[in-house]
Amino acid sequence: MKNLGLYIIIDPNNIGKADLYNLAKEIIEAGADTIQLRNKKSGDKEMIVQANLIKALCDANDTIFIINDRVNVAIETKPDGIHLGREDMDVNECRKIFGNDFIIGNSNATKDEALLSSKLNLNYVAIGSLFETTTKKDTIPSSINVIKDLKDTKFKLPIVGIGGINKERAKKVLESGADSLCISSAVTLSDNPRKEVLDIKKIMNKYGK
Repeated sequence: MKNLGLYIIIDPNNIGKADLYNLAKEIIEAGADTIQLRNKKSGDKEMIVQANLIKALCDANDTIFIINDRVNVAIETKPDGIHLGREDMDVNECRKIFGNDFIIGNSNATKDEALLSSKLNLNYVAIGSLFETTTKKDTIPSSINVIKDLKDTKFKLPIVGIGGINKERAKKVLESGADSLCISSAVTLSDNPRKEVLDIKKIMNKYGK
């Protein structure tokens, strides 16, 4: 699996007045490594249209494309992977559907939760919410100390830090040992998404991420 690197969540309901396609294009062409499409409000039909638009951009730029939660949408659109929350399909069931080459990640808040996840057939774990975030209302508080503690255990799966991360907080998360940064509002609601991506990529490059 390629490094997930700078992992941007694009939620059509969290992009202000921006056009979804143009925003995704700007973020992807600026150098985001992974894009996740998350849409909790639309039906499968609308999300499939959105997924196909973003997937075409990702394919053209060698960018990893992840669908959040929606197994039916992933079956129809064939992304590179899926991110599963606590209430979503069982990881092993998901693996049976999509096969071994498919990227599957899940959400974790505590060290114990992540250690349990490491026994599943996953490609990465997301740890968060690291900071207070307005993007998602049902987050469980976590902290960068969870990432530090996992790294001390020689945790083998890639760790994606998530929740309230922006360029001012990026350094702290990377110093904790995170392999990837997952960001949403700080980019998608920015006045200049391209600059935000470029600035965060510069910070990550210093850490070899």
